[in-house]
Amino acid sequence: MTSISFNSTAASALSLLTGSNKALQESQDRISSGLRVNQAADNAAYWSIATSMRADNLSLSSAEDATGLAAAVTDTAALGMEQATSIVSDIQSKLILAKAVGGDKTAINSEIDVLKDQLKTVAKSASFNGQNWLNLDKGQSPQVESMVASVSKSSEGQLSVNVIDFDTAGSTLVSAENADDGMLTRSYSGTTATGSAYEYYLLDPGATTPTSASAKPISLSASTTNDDIDGMIAATNAMMSSLTDAGAQIGATASRISQNTEFLADLQDVTAKGVGRLVDSNMEEEATRLSAAKVQQQLQTQMLNIANSGTRSSLSLFM
Repeated sequence: MTSISFNSTAASALSLLTGSNKALQESQDRISSGLRVNQAADNAAYWSIATSMRADNLSLSSAEDATGLAAAVTDTAALGMEQATSIVSDIQSKLILAKAVGGDKTAINSEIDVLKDQLKTVAKSASFNGQNWLNLDKGQSPQVESMVASVSKSSEGQLSVNVIDFDTAGSTLVSAENADDGMLTRSYSGTTATGSAYEYYLLDPGATTPTSASAKPISLSASTTNDDIDGMIAATNAMMSSLTDAGAQIGATASRISQNTEFLADLQDVTAKGVGRLVDSNMEEEATRLSAAKVQQQLQTQMLNIANSGTRSSLSLFM
């Protein structure tokens, strides 16, 4: 006998259809988001780990941006130092030329003055985002610049920022505060191969604290002797040595920053892959499940329609 108060077949078909609709919705959500763990309810453990790793990746991304700024500063300083070294080398060549028989020292000095102006321009222009490692204005002194290198997290979850330090005392070319702080403004003294004492400086920035009062500028005139020129050449040679060392220090710092930047980028990729293994959907599997869920939905909809049609046939007997 068929009960008209409750259709068990239709109820069973409806229950199956509800389950298929839910499975279909879950597959659609996973395909649209690309995630099989989209919220804590999906898998609390995986969701917690993935959320923490995403936060770490965000910190790594910020550190990478910071190293990019640091790289720009060091690259600017390296370029300025390279240019300054080349110009001082040219000045040294002019001084050697001045020793030639019949050399026009006054004309050569005019060329040296032009090169000095170029050096001042290079020192002032080697600035990025307000950071200048080559030039110090009045009131400024060399200092240690700390640049972000990476970030790390301890086992207790404490985040720390690792830095690379660079002391601009080793890269300052011109100092308008204390002339002795600048490689081009301090004086260089010694004795030439012929036994003549010398003490010379290249640039005079009008520093608050000038260089040694006994020092003379590297400058030529018709009355400049060969012994004087030898002293100037010796001074520029010592200057070149300082510039070369400074360029090497800046280059080493730039290399460290570049390596850290590459490492941070690789670390972000590895972290993202780790998160993906935990929470990303397998799109091929989800596509298969979606197709299966659609077929089940269609079949169960037909079953429900058949069950309901049976009930309607029974009801028609009482009408």
